[in-house]
Amino acid sequence: MPKKENILMEGTNNLGIIICHTLGADPQQMKPLGKKLNKLGYTVSIPLYDGHGGSFTEVIQSEVPLWYDNVVEAYSELSTKVEKIFVIGMSIGGTFSVKLAEEYDLAGIITVNAPIIGFDLYTDLWQFMQNNEDKEMIKRYRDHRRTYFRFVTELGQIEALKQITAPLFVLQGSLDATRYKTSSMMLMEYVSSEVKQRKDYPRSRHLLLLEADKKEATADIIEFIQEQSKQYLLEE
Repeated sequence: MPKKENILMEGTNNLGIIICHTLGADPQQMKPLGKKLNKLGYTVSIPLYDGHGGSFTEVIQSEVPLWYDNVVEAYSELSTKVEKIFVIGMSIGGTFSVKLAEEYDLAGIITVNAPIIGFDLYTDLWQFMQNNEDKEMIKRYRDHRRTYFRFVTELGQIEALKQITAPLFVLQGSLDATRYKTSSMMLMEYVSSEVKQRKDYPRSRHLLLLEADKKEATADIIEFIQEQSKQYLLEE
């Protein structure tokens, strides 16, 4: 199996987009969306998180802060190529997008079913761990959950969310768990952005961009980015 890597698609305009994948996935998950945006002229970066692209064991052996560091590295690299950057993220990728928007001046932020309150995102990993008798690995899993909880709880503080001023688009699958819906409402309530939009997708659960409403959601993301891009493209 070929090694999974970061994806970078060079564009033709002065704007860039970072797309953040979900827990346990890799950049290929978000490549279809990236290709559509790249065809419109945007330089697209899809970072691979440390420990991802292989097994859940490798994910557990890494750390949540390292994954966010990978997103920051993508931002730093992309900022040398373009003038302004959008960020898109699904699930924990959306969490990293919120964190990035708290710390950097972005052209826009798009979250898809993003958790910003500290709850357990590790259902799939727990199912994996139930069949694992390695005590050290189980301890590692529990430590991992605590680190994740602290990371999300910190970025979801109201004062932290108020620091975000970039245009915001929140996408939410209507069939997703209530806790994710609560997170999306918190974003809408506390983020300071003048431009804030939220849309529900009635046929989709957590992996919205891979499910029944994916075409509509993808089209909505593209429309939002193109609208928010106008002020920068006119400055060329």
